[in-house]
Amino acid sequence: MSGVPAAREVLAILRYLSRQPRPVPASAIARDLALPRSTTYHLLSELAAAGFVVHLADDRRYGLGVSAYELGTGYVRQAPLQRLARVPLSALTDATGHSSHLAVMHGREVLYVIEERAPGRAPLVTDVGVRLPAQLTASGRAM
Repeated sequence: MSGVPAAREVLAILRYLSRQPRPVPASAIARDLALPRSTTYHLLSELAAAGFVVHLADDRRYGLGVSAYELGTGYVRQAPLQRLARVPLSALTDATGHSSHLAVMHGREVLYVIEERAPGRAPLVTDVGVRLPAQLTASGRAM
């Protein structure tokens, strides 16, 4: 694959940190992403300088920074998938009389993006923002 390896590595670090329940040591990032230790520290330093990562020096761990938060909330404000799918999903719900949702594949998981609830119907089992292994959901199996 051609491209920019450093950009792929930075994105891998951000994805990795976004999935961790708490800040992690640089050594864990390097190990889990199979990155050279020196590269990991250089990239973390740049990410920290830009505010995407915060270094908790006392704990010797790294977590997501304020710029990562701003990026995520920017997506929520813009809601590109919701803007594209709201009308057709609403029409589907009106036509069938059943609640519906939009889910997207993200790797091997399904991420639920929109729910359109039919009047008088119970809510769906999944909530917007929930991520589940694709093989365990009807939506994931269909995709």
